[in-house]
Amino acid sequence: MAMAQHASLSCSTTWRELTSTSWRDNDYRRMVMACLIEAVYLLELERQERRDAAAVAQQWWKPFQYRLAHELVDDRDGSVFGAIFERDHHLLDGDRPSGAPSAVIAFRGTLLRAPTIRRDVEDELRLVAWNSLRGSARLARAMQALRATIDQFGSENVCVCGHSLGAGFARQVGRMLMASPRRQPQQQAALEFHLFNAPYLSLPMGVSSVVKTAGCLLKALRSGVGRWHGKALRNVAYANCILGYTRLESCRRL
Repeated sequence: MAMAQHASLSCSTTWRELTSTSWRDNDYRRMVMACLIEAVYLLELERQERRDAAAVAQQWWKPFQYRLAHELVDDRDGSVFGAIFERDHHLLDGDRPSGAPSAVIAFRGTLLRAPTIRRDVEDELRLVAWNSLRGSARLARAMQALRATIDQFGSENVCVCGHSLGAGFARQVGRMLMASPRRQPQQQAALEFHLFNAPYLSLPMGVSSVVKTAGCLLKALRSGVGRWHGKALRNVAYANCILGYTRLESCRRL
């Protein structure tokens, strides 16, 4: 496995030891992105169960010294389809780790449950039919979130990630941003995307790609945390161990 090629994690590995790993390590970076996506799944799943979603989901962002800044909500049914995570300076022991993004925008994939299945499947069908999410009611909210986050932090300090349908949203907002004739000076540097099981084959124009199969991180994650939420465990295994992973970096003309 790719993770095993870089380091051997014993059963005594702790979150603190995991989070001390360099952000410039690709496997570590991929793991954090997958965990933040997992947090978005849990925010919606726990909302459906009428529980305190953040209380459960925070185990997927707090260990990496992030905080939940905003939820991206579909106004039609109240479902959470994405979230913006920002570095939590109250949790930092010192300066921001080298290479750590100031903000991450994460999008979840389809949930085949009654509260969300209709809206999720509608967007899935758009991707299948047109390889695009134009026409989705969620797209404007996602694009607004990306622009606002870039304006606040600069594109070189922002990552966008998504799993399955969420990877489609990440890709779509990236394409729209690059095609926009009204790009701001803050949007000239490279923007980074992490796509898990993207439901299409073609990639954005003007983007160079690094594509590989995601290494199985589940064993390492299990050794780092004593207890895992059952739903989250299944989803992170699905996203990290079974499905394809793509990392994209936009060109300097973004």
